[in-house]
Amino acid sequence: MNAEVILAGRPNSGKSTLFNRLASANQKVANYAGCTVEKKTSIVRNADGISYELTDLPGLYSLKPNSLDEEVALRYLDEKKQNSLVVFVCDGNNLEQELVLPLMLKKQGTSIAIAVNMMDEVRANKKILNLAGMTDLAGIPFFPLSAKTGEGVDGLQHYLQHAQKNIISNTKNDLLGLENDVLEKLHREARVTARKVHEANPKTSITNNYLLNRDRVLDKVLLHKIGGPITFFITMFIVFQSIFTWAEPLTGLIEEFFQVASTLAKNYITNELLASFISDGLIAGIGAVLVFLPQISILFLLIGLLEYSGYLPRIAYMVDRMMKPYGLDGKVFIPLLSSVACAVPGIMATRTIENERTRLITIMISPLMTCSARLPVYTLLIAAFIPQTKVWGMSLPGIVMFVLYVFAVVIALLVALFLHKMYFRKNKQSIDLIHLPHYRMPDWNSLFKFVWTRIYLFLRKAGTIIAVMAMLLWALLSFPKDHNFEKMQQEKITATKEMQTLSDEQKVETIAKLQNEIDAQNLAYSFGGRMGKTLEPLFLPIGYDWKLTIGILSSLAAREVFVSTIGTVFALGNGEEHEDGLIKTLQESKKADGSNAYTLATCLSLLAFFAFSLQCTSTIGIAKKETNSWKIPGIMFVYMFVLAYGSAFFMYRIGLLL
Repeated sequence: MNAEVILAGRPNSGKSTLFNRLASANQKVANYAGCTVEKKTSIVRNADGISYELTDLPGLYSLKPNSLDEEVALRYLDEKKQNSLVVFVCDGNNLEQELVLPLMLKKQGTSIAIAVNMMDEVRANKKILNLAGMTDLAGIPFFPLSAKTGEGVDGLQHYLQHAQKNIISNTKNDLLGLENDVLEKLHREARVTARKVHEANPKTSITNNYLLNRDRVLDKVLLHKIGGPITFFITMFIVFQSIFTWAEPLTGLIEEFFQVASTLAKNYITNELLASFISDGLIAGIGAVLVFLPQISILFLLIGLLEYSGYLPRIAYMVDRMMKPYGLDGKVFIPLLSSVACAVPGIMATRTIENERTRLITIMISPLMTCSARLPVYTLLIAAFIPQTKVWGMSLPGIVMFVLYVFAVVIALLVALFLHKMYFRKNKQSIDLIHLPHYRMPDWNSLFKFVWTRIYLFLRKAGTIIAVMAMLLWALLSFPKDHNFEKMQQEKITATKEMQTLSDEQKVETIAKLQNEIDAQNLAYSFGGRMGKTLEPLFLPIGYDWKLTIGILSSLAAREVFVSTIGTVFALGNGEEHEDGLIKTLQESKKADGSNAYTLATCLSLLAFFAFSLQCTSTIGIAKKETNSWKIPGIMFVYMFVLAYGSAFFMYRIGLLL
């Protein structure tokens, strides 16, 4: 049986970088049992065949957990302490403070070694560390190294290859559930020892502390009451543009690739049903997954840059006070901003939030941000029903679009406040703790591994759900078919081809119209169409007939599917390719009594419904994966549907008055 070595330490201590050094390319990423916290493990072997299992724990501040990450880390340490060696990674620039926790672990019987990281920065500060004296005083081996450059890692590696000899069996002292008085005593004793250990080091002048002085200079600008917010908004603007704009060319290429693949499948697969399944189900499902990759890659690359550079904790520090009244903190800003592009990467970005309570609230409000998938729907409805007039010199359609974005933010904050005051009131309160690390250049190898790991997890976890849901929706809207109607239309198509009085252009136009009518009838006859007619009474109070109801149902795959589905329903083929015709059809559609089927009231109702409803299986799927439960996505779907339906009902009544 392999000995287990566990890497522990504070966030930003270089722990993950050291793991990457030790594990090389052999690491395995999974989740800890019963939760979504990432677990990185590796079997490390030397030339002699000696091996040990290496595990990278989430960041840890104290023996009193303040987040899901810390709780999981402590539980794992508690379960494994008998047969494991814990290597606690400390920032060599801040040793006295960071030694307290490993000394507390040692007093509880855990086998400990200290990796004093960032020795290159220690030398830049002109500090000298007496590690031999510290080892004698603490009774713990100290290993100087720089995980970023690889300096000193070989010495630690040699020690770990004989880890089994350095494990002290312990069965009596727990790490979890310690009473406050016990924790305070442990903390007090550990601080005294840490101070004595640190005093073994030669004194260095504060004027020579290069990193500390550099941090102070940068913080004077980046945390300044005026300059700080300006820098912050510029940074957020760049992040927003990168996710919303820079990813667009790559997203377009991916969409174009799958469109070509879909066309080829339809052209070269002779079996019509198989061609539809491959093209409209399988390829469309996979494309729905991969289309998010550019956004996710850029998002986590920038989050990694901000985190590794030390600036992300400072953003949290600045925004923290503004978010407090809503039960949130500063770290929610990037997930919410990311959700303006897409809620999927936005929800994934909540992993940077240590407080599990705040993280859950952020996940629950992220889909309220106006994502890019809503834009085709908004554009269609506004173009069809909002007049092109000027208000104070500004375009009315533009004002409506802007109001939709602003209103989404306002509603999201109000929902967060409600959840904070009501639903999440009984959750345990957390300790406010924002650690400001040194500014530093990121380790590019670790950064790219960070990004790749997130991409891999997205493809493995979310990808399956998104693709399966898309294929299930294809089946729902494709079966059964009205074969009698198809036969009748095919006879008309055959007759059209034989008509000598029609030109070739007229024949193509007539055949296309007949084929579109087949598609529309099959859609109405399908399970999805029947569901639309069955559910029509539910949506009639907010102004939707069965045709719009089918569009609402189809938009569960992705909101923008609403446009193409409505186009098919009205026998116009793909609505996005015939947008002008679809706009005109919506404007001119009539009820049985001759009145307009869709009016400004219908438009306002649909805008409100799409603004607040959770019509995205990918978002539901990723919320389930990130919370490891159907409870939170279930609550999200219900409360957003109620909010959407109530808002749509209100706006429909207002529209009727107008």
